[in-house]
Amino acid sequence: MQSVPNKVEDRISALPDHILLDILERIDLHTAIQASTLSRRWAHLPRLLSHLLIDVAHFLPRDRKKREHWTVDQVMSAYIVAVRSLLPSSPTNDRTINHLQLSFYLTEPYLQSIGHAVGNVAESGKTNCLDFTIWTDVAHPEYEQCLLFGERLMSFAQSYPAAFKWLTRLTLQNITFGDSDIHKLLSTCNKLELLSLTYCDAVINPVTSEDAILTIDAPHTALLALEVTTCGYARIDLIQVPYLRRVVCANWIGANPPLIFGNVPHLHTVALRHTAMQWQTPFTLSHCLANTTSLSTLYLNFYDQMIWIEPEGPKHLSPIFSNLRDVYLYNVFYDCDLNWTIFVLEAAPSLNNLCLMLSRHPCGRGTMDDSAKKVNVLWDQASPDFKHQRLSLLHIIGFAVDEKLMKYIRLVMERAVGLKRMCLLDQQPCAKCDAMDDTQSPSRKRWRFPVEEEEKEVIRQQLLDGFSSSIEISIG
Repeated sequence: MQSVPNKVEDRISALPDHILLDILERIDLHTAIQASTLSRRWAHLPRLLSHLLIDVAHFLPRDRKKREHWTVDQVMSAYIVAVRSLLPSSPTNDRTINHLQLSFYLTEPYLQSIGHAVGNVAESGKTNCLDFTIWTDVAHPEYEQCLLFGERLMSFAQSYPAAFKWLTRLTLQNITFGDSDIHKLLSTCNKLELLSLTYCDAVINPVTSEDAILTIDAPHTALLALEVTTCGYARIDLIQVPYLRRVVCANWIGANPPLIFGNVPHLHTVALRHTAMQWQTPFTLSHCLANTTSLSTLYLNFYDQMIWIEPEGPKHLSPIFSNLRDVYLYNVFYDCDLNWTIFVLEAAPSLNNLCLMLSRHPCGRGTMDDSAKKVNVLWDQASPDFKHQRLSLLHIIGFAVDEKLMKYIRLVMERAVGLKRMCLLDQQPCAKCDAMDDTQSPSRKRWRFPVEEEEKEVIRQQLLDGFSSSIEISIG
């Protein structure tokens, strides 16, 4: 008599292929392959999957001690066996792979096998999304090694144009590009929608020894998103990127502003995350975001350090912020005056959501030896008669019982006459801060989030005093 588990297994195996494939595509590839080895009925299914993520991390031993002794060659050898097994060997194969994601090391001689296999998939014309995440096999490479990685990447792209032509997402790290490499890469990858660069730079000018400017002048590119994180460029110049919608720039080394925009008519999201350095001075958003008129979301993260933007009047900023709907100002150091944020309201008449995250970290999180000195930001140039009609939500993370903060919230309520809802949340926990006692940080006593419902109700009444009681105030 069959056991219950065997009966259940038989019932599942009796299902048609398309249902079994739907089950396998909801789990990671490693688990799917393991499942296929347990039954002959399932054995052929991994080669029929229409969504494939072949991640080099899945080929590392799970045991940490064993992992320390594995080499890149061992990992990539196993990886190539899987690639050859799972991808069709010929472009004439009838199989459809809608979404193919590959994550691998930029290591010879394995790139040849990857290029051939992906080229076969791409030439079939049955792939909608093709993603490469390319890792270097050195954790903290020297400049000369990054140069070598750059040469290897460009050689890979030139040797297998069919694979790169169909790329939709490309994620790179530790690459030093030649002068025209980015332009060549975008020309080759003419379907590329996302380019993500981390710890990348370009060859240093031999005459001036200055860092290069990342210039993207690609009127025919399909690029929708650009992410540049901790890269060694002096600046990013986006001259012509007609379909670009989202830009993320973090931890830049050059002078401010880090970005200059040209023809980007569809840009709707800009995210800047940065700890200001001593040599970087605050800049105006109208300087950085000039030529952008379709912006709808702005995210700025100051990492608990100096505020690196300079408040300004609406004259130059209003055309840029005319379509702005959502603004996120994250990790503003707690002792900083907040009235300066009113300049955003004044310049953005269509703003619906304003979210502030206040940061109180006596542990010193985010501080580096060359961090810029924290300076209070003062701004009192807003028109006394200014009223905002559209703001409906004020969201504050890091709220505490504090007179200065209460006054700021009432200032926003006074200016935002259409405000419907307010959400006040506690600061997110920090293990380092929690480990400190009151003798190490005596000022922590005044950073208290209300817990009891009675106190929360008192705070609501204090905030609403003199205002419409229709504003919903959520605390916690």
